Amino acid sequence: MKTVTFDQARNEFQQLFQLAAEGETVVIQRNHQRVALQRLADGSQMAPPGYFAEDYSREEVAELNAVASQAPQAPLP
Repeated sequence: MKTVTFDQARNEFQQLFQLAAEGETVVIQRNHQRVALQRLADGSQMAPPGYFAEDYSREEVAELNAVASQAPQAPLP
């Protein structure tokens, strides 16, 4: 794992991107915030639109969307 400052990341982004593409985790730190630049696993693609169309009825979809809309809107950790 490589850790760099925000300014270093801005100046060396192409090299850091290449490291992450090769599998190394790159941590970018600015003040007390840390963000990781990582390669995604090959199987982490999103399902295409309509992929689950046969799995839920319109009523179930409406109910699930209603429940989701009531969830607190908090940022992810």
